[in-house]
Amino acid sequence: MLTIKTSVKQSNTSGLGLFAEEFIPKGTVLWKFDSRFDLLFTPKEVEEMKQFDRDLIMHHAFLSKLSGKYVYPADNDRFMNHSLNSFNVSSVEIEGEPELCGVANKDIEIGEELLANYRAFDANDAVSDQEYLNF
Repeated sequence: MLTIKTSVKQSNTSGLGLFAEEFIPKGTVLWKFDSRFDLLFTPKEVEEMKQFDRDLIMHHAFLSKLSGKYVYPADNDRFMNHSLNSFNVSSVEIEGEPELCGVANKDIEIGEELLANYRAFDANDAVSDQEYLNF
């Protein structure tokens, strides 16, 4: 679940993106797993879903490197785009947290798009040769 104010707008990166609606100091935890809002699915559960539901999960969820489950964020976090080289949100393991947390790796200004390196936390993307993961 996001811990900061955000909005979803047109992205210069890809489609819709997630943007900061407040100043975020470096080191701020922007996202952490919250079972009240974030859903978990085993790969087998996703495989057994109807195609429409499976497509939703495959587009907006990530396969956690820690739990081996698909994590579907119910808030706007699902609109965070990827950047291999200019990401401002790092994936960090924090003791006591069941999933990697998203942490600002620099000060983030109001209106700045939040970008993460998908390869750092998504087991599927870590080994994917999809072209968009190289930017």
